[in-house]
Amino acid sequence: MNTRTLDPVRAASIEQELMAIGTPASRLQRRARRARVATIAVGSVLLAGALTGGAIVLSNLPGETTVAPLGDIVTGSFTGTADVELGDPPADAAVVILDVTCTEGGVISVPLAGDGSPRVEWDCSDPIGKDTIHISDGRLPAEGTTFVTVTADPGTDWTVTAQYGTSATTPWGVNAKGQTYGVPNADGVPDLMAAVATNGRQGYILDKELTAFEGEEFINVYASDGETVIGRFPIGDDQE
Repeated sequence: MNTRTLDPVRAASIEQELMAIGTPASRLQRRARRARVATIAVGSVLLAGALTGGAIVLSNLPGETTVAPLGDIVTGSFTGTADVELGDPPADAAVVILDVTCTEGGVISVPLAGDGSPRVEWDCSDPIGKDTIHISDGRLPAEGTTFVTVTADPGTDWTVTAQYGTSATTPWGVNAKGQTYGVPNADGVPDLMAAVATNGRQGYILDKELTAFEGEEFINVYASDGETVIGRFPIGDDQE
C-alpha cells in the first residue's frame, strides 16, 4: 500500500513559521520562508486553515512523491545516540521509513534523504515531540553499511519501527508560459506551488510572489496557467 505523509515535526515547524511571517517572531528570511512553506506540499493533505485561513494540499498533483514500504520491518528501543540495524537494502530501496517515539528527554535527530545531508529533529520534551513521528524519507545507510544513526541527547529514551521503502516522483507540469507547477520535491520548488484558496478552490501560488512577500496579507492563487486568478491565500497569523 502506498503512503503519502508529512511528518508532524516538519508540519509543526512550518505552521509555527507561517504564524510568524510578517512579525518580529519570524526566524527566517524570505527565501528561507519559501522553502519552509514549500515543504508542506511534499506530504499528504495538510490543512493549515486554523492558522492561516487557507490550506496547501497534495492530491495527485504534478511532482508528487509516493513512498511504498519494502522489505522487513525492524523495531528497537534505545537510549541516546544509536544505530538502527536494517539489514541489507533491497536493490530498489530509495529511502528508509521510520516511526520514532520518545516521551521525555532532549533533542532527537534523524538523517533525511537528499543533497546537503538534511535532517529532521525535535525536542522530546515538547508536546508535539511526545507523538510518534513518521518519517517517510529517511536517508539510506551509507555505502557498505546496513544501519542508520539516530542522534539523541544522552539519557533520551526512544523506540523505532523502520523498514526500507521505494520512492517515485511524478514530473511537474509545464504551462504555456514555460512555468512549472505542482508540489515541491527533491528536485526543488516549481514556479507555481499547489495551494487551496480561502474559497476552497485548488490552484497554485507563485513562488516569486511568496518569496517577495512582506507583512500580513493575501497573495493570489492562480490556475495552472499562472495568470487566471481563482482565489487568494493568506499569509500571517490573524487572517479570517
